[in-house]
Amino acid sequence: MSRGSKFCGFVLVHIVKPIIVSALLVTMYCPLLAGNDAVGQQLLASAEQQAHLFHDNNNPFRLDVTFTAQQVVPTQGHLTWTQAARDRWRREVTFRDFKQVQIRDGEKSFTSRNLSFTPFRVSEVMSLLLFAQSPENLVVKKQKQRTEDGAEIACLTVKDENGKGKPQDICVDPTSHDILSVEWKEPPDESHREQFADYFDFGGHRYPHKLELLVNGSKVVTAHVESLTATTFNDALLAPPKDAIERRLCAGMKHAIPVSTPDPLYPKSASQNRLAGDTIVAMTVLTDGSVTDIQLIGRSAQSMDEATLETLRNWKFKPATCGTEPVISDIQVVVSFRMQ
Repeated sequence: MSRGSKFCGFVLVHIVKPIIVSALLVTMYCPLLAGNDAVGQQLLASAEQQAHLFHDNNNPFRLDVTFTAQQVVPTQGHLTWTQAARDRWRREVTFRDFKQVQIRDGEKSFTSRNLSFTPFRVSEVMSLLLFAQSPENLVVKKQKQRTEDGAEIACLTVKDENGKGKPQDICVDPTSHDILSVEWKEPPDESHREQFADYFDFGGHRYPHKLELLVNGSKVVTAHVESLTATTFNDALLAPPKDAIERRLCAGMKHAIPVSTPDPLYPKSASQNRLAGDTIVAMTVLTDGSVTDIQLIGRSAQSMDEATLETLRNWKFKPATCGTEPVISDIQVVVSFRMQ
């Protein structure tokens, strides 16, 4: 956190998990470690295992989802996800005028879109659909029983084994092992809650018909599964469009690590008018650790956006790596301007 003593405000920079994790499905199932609550740990492991549709399903399938995401006004979209294996799939998204095709073929990924960036809400839809993909090394610290809509549920507080990252509260139906909700905090002052309902069986897994994301109690994304069916997979689906952006992915990929990330200055005009807001930026980290292709995907006041862009151009990272080889990667950054 960087405090601006002259303007009575502060700036908080939050680097969102790399885009390739949420938007390109680089997921590896890591068994949860034994935690402080062994019963809760087993319950969570069972719940996640049965929901691992995108990881453990060995037969081709097609998922069709309609969703509504809150921008200035509620905006509708559609997603089609066709998968042969966890590292061989094609995903197509439309969101008002935005269109995007993403392809994963082994260690290569391709993205084609008609804008220079993926809207933030679209990335949130992807994360919502992958709700059962937990970070590595989560441990259950405590378990609470409560009644919700007349039914008993188990709510588990989980944390990273090393004490890093954000704690989460995950509520599970102890009978069906369905994950009902996941809650966590995002800096500087946002409460996030994902909730899932109307589960159904498919290919030895369980998946919800309805998925929602709430931020500070307001629904910002609602997704409905139109269909989930077994299908044949045509390898022609993996042919990348000619304008696609190519990235390399790999098992055990290490993501970019910040090395020098000075905070933007709180603009004097914004401070004097007591303006606050979040500027959301997508950018690419090159193999030498420099950044390029900086794009605003969520705006606040113009002066704060300009201050953010000017500062981020000078950021430096230790680049992402596959083994010892540096690779290009994409990340999102949220810069929060808040008055004291």
